[in-house]
Amino acid sequence: MNGNDGESGVDLLRLAIAPSSCRPGSEAFQLQVYVNGAEMTSAGAGLGMDPYNVLLPANRLLADSQPRTVAIARCGARGVYDCGGTDVIITRDGDLVRWEWSREVPMDRSACFAATQYELEVSRVAADHSWETPMRTAGRLVLTSIDHARLLTYGLSAKRAVPEILICSRSGLGVEDGYQVFVAAPWQGRSPAELAREVCEILARPPREWPATWHSVKGWVTTPPSIAGPSWERERL
Repeated sequence: MNGNDGESGVDLLRLAIAPSSCRPGSEAFQLQVYVNGAEMTSAGAGLGMDPYNVLLPANRLLADSQPRTVAIARCGARGVYDCGGTDVIITRDGDLVRWEWSREVPMDRSACFAATQYELEVSRVAADHSWETPMRTAGRLVLTSIDHARLLTYGLSAKRAVPEILICSRSGLGVEDGYQVFVAAPWQGRSPAELAREVCEILARPPREWPATWHSVKGWVTTPPSIAGPSWERERL
């Protein structure tokens, strides 16, 4: 793919959220990227990123003068970014937004968008929640409402949220590195907003008081993280 839209000398961006083919029938979704009508994520690594990874808690596609690297596609076979991926370096340059592709590139040149059209499109897809299931709605409300700065004081960052479980990854050094913490909040007939509110209230407490389980991505680690409370149990994945 070498040309542009042929009218203005710039490319045209369209974004869409669709079910992920790696796990049909589940809560898996992908953010698809179209440039001049051609779908880029399938032409790159194979599968669009989960919308959570790109749009929440902040829209990472928004452009400014400081370049930002954003993962835009992941391995189509396994649905995992680590085994294959496509990145874009996004930069605002006056009235234009430029994308430089890296890793598994879908086209043989960079893409260049009119800033006005680009900003309208990335804002539109972030504001469109019509595709969400109740589970995804609850997850979005959690990720946009929790105190991320407070979690960081415990070495935690929210990576994914769904109604019955919040997944955080421990970030640190040595034995404290590589933990996942799971905080459960069952539906019990509640609405997505009610469930998200409970999760946020739980996470506002000290971690030792959370109804949580833990898992270490380092198989040889059998002790819980230092922030674990007495009720925390090891998650068997």
